[in-house]
Amino acid sequence: MSSKSWYALKVKGAPSRYKLSKNIQILLQCLDDYYSGSIDATELGRLVRLSPKRRTSIANTIAKCAEIIKKEPDEVRTCVDIIEMCTEVLEIADKKPPIEVFPFMKLPMEIRDRILRLMINTVFRTDTVVPASNMSLGTCRCAILMRGTAFQTAPMKTLPTLLGTVLKPEFCRIFFREKTFRFRCTCELLVHLTGRKGSTRSTFAENVRHISVHWCGKDSAKAFKLLASCRQLETLTLAVSKSTYNNLSERALLMRDFFPFAFRNVRITDALGLDELLELRGLKDVQVVNLHKAMPSVAIEMDRAGASRLLWSKLTQPNEEHDADDA
Repeated sequence: MSSKSWYALKVKGAPSRYKLSKNIQILLQCLDDYYSGSIDATELGRLVRLSPKRRTSIANTIAKCAEIIKKEPDEVRTCVDIIEMCTEVLEIADKKPPIEVFPFMKLPMEIRDRILRLMINTVFRTDTVVPASNMSLGTCRCAILMRGTAFQTAPMKTLPTLLGTVLKPEFCRIFFREKTFRFRCTCELLVHLTGRKGSTRSTFAENVRHISVHWCGKDSAKAFKLLASCRQLETLTLAVSKSTYNNLSERALLMRDFFPFAFRNVRITDALGLDELLELRGLKDVQVVNLHKAMPSVAIEMDRAGASRLLWSKLTQPNEEHDADDA
């Protein structure tokens, strides 16, 4: 049996002979419980930190044992054991307890999703989000006609990084499915659909449900073609303006060479990207709106209304390929 234990001290009668205080007796007994596994270091440290009298009793006991050693050299062994035990209690009490991390990933997925939704709605207070542009300067020369393209607060920037790599996929899944993402042109939309590394599919493309985009730019056909890979896409809003007519489809460019008089007034049916849009299926809602609130010309309004009816009738049809994959 080790002499450096509370049980050994009691057998020797040290508590009564040395007149140890009640506080130090409790601490030395708890030290034995700590080594036996009955209590942990946090609980033992709490006993010392929350009671100034107990910490004082440790210092007084060490001083008392030092005096006993001077007067009674035969008690050196027992006094040294008590001093060492008091020192161990202080070391354990002064050691910072480990930071306990809340086991968030052990929660059911439904609860995690609800917590993440609350965090997202607290930081992103609007239903529509304008993604930060990550295109290099000079890649896109489309006119900036939509407001708010550069608005991004500090919490918006830091929230995805604070969640870490483990929670980031869940955050992206909920965030991309909850909000409507508005793009100033199809060039910007293409960048987000392909991902930063140029992959054929990005996290955004895999999860986005609601997209609003200004129908303009030289990449309209490429961007609209990639929308077919967005399996979660439910609603699509296309904002048209005079810039929509600046880029023509390959078919329209070919016809213009042979029928120049027919293309004096370009119609929306000749706009770049319409053919790719007509290939989409499985959407719940499609809208074609005017970018500017001011009353457009009669021709543009007639084109908008016709395109809205055409795209809604085609794009809301069931997606047979996705239905076959799900089956």
